[in-house]
Amino acid sequence: MTKKISSISLTLTSLCLGTIGIFVKLIGNNVHYLSLNFLRVFLGFLTLALVMTFIRKNWYKINLSSMKEFILIGFLYAISLSLYTTAIHFTTIQNAVLINATYPFFVMIFARFMLGELITIHKIIALLLGFTGLSIMNPFSFDFEDAKNIGNMLALIGSIFYALLIVNMKREEKQRGIEDVTWFLLIASLFLLPFFILKGMGNINKALIYVIGLGVISTGLAYLFYNLTLKYLEADIASILVTTLTPIVSISLAVIIIGEKLTTATILGGTLLIFASVYLEMHNIKIKRIAQFKKLKLFTHLKKVRETS
Repeated sequence: MTKKISSISLTLTSLCLGTIGIFVKLIGNNVHYLSLNFLRVFLGFLTLALVMTFIRKNWYKINLSSMKEFILIGFLYAISLSLYTTAIHFTTIQNAVLINATYPFFVMIFARFMLGELITIHKIIALLLGFTGLSIMNPFSFDFEDAKNIGNMLALIGSIFYALLIVNMKREEKQRGIEDVTWFLLIASLFLLPFFILKGMGNINKALIYVIGLGVISTGLAYLFYNLTLKYLEADIASILVTTLTPIVSISLAVIIIGEKLTTATILGGTLLIFASVYLEMHNIKIKRIAQFKKLKLFTHLKKVRETS
């Protein structure tokens, strides 16, 4: 039963996340992308807040001493989610999704300096494979007037900020619940609100259903299902599966619904990039489990010493 629930919630997570690109493309220029970033995050917050009202009383109560870290993480949420959404607006869905998949490599780099994690030979191999995959795709140029190139650059910057978000959350060594994510989205909304006030709602009536879909399905429900997955599956394993499944769903929907054309370079480079990301994540899991085993072994040894003394 547990395996069935985790499989269903994981599939729903990937399906929800996979709709981000489609909704952004269908909204098009009807809503300015700066306003859309706010609407996506705020509607995601409202969705989670509504659900939390029914499933968990007093979800909104937090320790005020934690507010500083909540604000920091909310700020990083605002930047990373906005950059990814804006990147899709300018470039192709496939490029944005695959470039965003580079975030584990930046996590590796930030974790080295912020958490003191070692860079092993396996991590270097994964980094080289990922760089090779990105080079095959060749999504970047020096033409800064090309909208597609701008979108690709934004996707890369977005993956960097997403990596910063992950490392900051790892540094706290806490498993964040859905109530925390609800707070993060609220704080992110407050950071993005001035842009919405500046740009307004545009022709939202022409794309209202897609805006709601982006906020409710692609954001609110995506986080809800992912949090449910974490109750039945290790976070590291869930991350690997989502990293693998979401690009497949996103690109498939882009090809089927809006007719994006896949190139050989994108297929080969993207496959290698995803493989490298998964390889890196699996190596991190191995390191984590070895460390846990050594810690348990040391604890057992100390316990025996105390018993015999």
